[in-house]
Amino acid sequence: MAVSILHKSSKSLSLWQLLCFGVLTTPLAMGGLALVIFIPTFYAVDMGLGLAAVGAVFVFGRVFDVVTDPLIGHFSDQTRSKFGARKPWMVVGMPFFCISVWLLLMPPEDVSLVYLILVSGAYFLFYTIVDVPYSSIGLEISPHVHERSLLASSKAVFQIIGAISAASIPFVLALTVPQSLGVIAQSVIALCVIGLLLFLVFMPKAERPVTAEKLGFAKSVKFILKHRVFRYLLSSFFIIQSANALTAGLMVLYVTHVIGSPELVGAFLGLLFLSTALFLPVWVILSRKFNKKTSWMISIVICSLGLVFAVFLGQGHVIGFVVFSIILGASFGCDAIMPTSMLADVVSETENEGQNRYGATYLAIKNAVSKLTFVVPMGLAFPVLDLIGFEEKGQNASAQIFAFIFFFAILPIILRVIAFFVVKFSPVANAELALKNG
Repeated sequence: MAVSILHKSSKSLSLWQLLCFGVLTTPLAMGGLALVIFIPTFYAVDMGLGLAAVGAVFVFGRVFDVVTDPLIGHFSDQTRSKFGARKPWMVVGMPFFCISVWLLLMPPEDVSLVYLILVSGAYFLFYTIVDVPYSSIGLEISPHVHERSLLASSKAVFQIIGAISAASIPFVLALTVPQSLGVIAQSVIALCVIGLLLFLVFMPKAERPVTAEKLGFAKSVKFILKHRVFRYLLSSFFIIQSANALTAGLMVLYVTHVIGSPELVGAFLGLLFLSTALFLPVWVILSRKFNKKTSWMISIVICSLGLVFAVFLGQGHVIGFVVFSIILGASFGCDAIMPTSMLADVVSETENEGQNRYGATYLAIKNAVSKLTFVVPMGLAFPVLDLIGFEEKGQNASAQIFAFIFFFAILPIILRVIAFFVVKFSPVANAELALKNG
């Protein structure tokens, strides 16, 4: 039986500690949303660098992340200091992350493509240096199976708060995009300082002694990929995230061309975020009543039914899309917390007393897979839609609309059905198995 990774205490975390753990996610989410929604258009159009060039920079940034995430995770796992394995990385990385946020969101007027490449590269690198060690603590800090779901939920709630805050700044404050980026930059930096201080002061030390010989990167990854439960978890997570990336990436176009209500895009996105937050307790309760695996399977089925419903929506079906947005948002929440909580069970199972840490490398591999899935809409759906003549700003024939709906709903349904059976027949970590049988 695996020994708890909490070396000194097995007490439950207080509500205040759960909040202090999650709050740092808010500025990270604000920067992440700005990176996706505002910054590409800002650099391409406002700063005159061009769509193709800016798009290539940010696609390369995602590929860069796929390489650096596992490396940073491995180095964090192998760090041994009196301050622990994770916090030194966070403390060292945070100032550089804040500087890169300021430079990326507040560029000089005569910005060049080289500037964007260097600054965005710094942003991606230092984001990883802060986030991977920080998030891996959520896998390690609690010996309690259900509390791991609460930790994942705390991060999910503050992530939603950060995303909504960043998205609403231009509308609430009536600012232009460049002005909004300045406000976002200042907010991210201030909240990073506050969040890091709260984390360092109030989160308990959860370090365990490591006496084993340090492993190289290749050996660590080989050890991790041998874990059967993790392979199933990673496969199902990749399939689900690919389905989510297709639906989320095409949602604005769906509201515009299928529902015919482009003016309601913001409202639908806000409803989706709100639904994600409100349904988080439901998935935690279901995981307590049954188990995490069953909770995730229920979410997959409900979302698949919602996507079937979306196939039959059409012009003016605003209420129907409201229902769909609620279902989609609710399932997104489960997709966020259950795989992370299940991963914490895997980490607990593999990290015995004295053995090497693997939590950050596990998490980094999962993060790398997640980032790869967001290339799916750009690499699959967008080229096909462009090939068949889908007009983003004009009228489309029934054939083009059907092809669009295929990528928005039908293909995600197929992917979710596959994922359901992968999850169904996957083994579970001993911690959850003991809970299920006990």
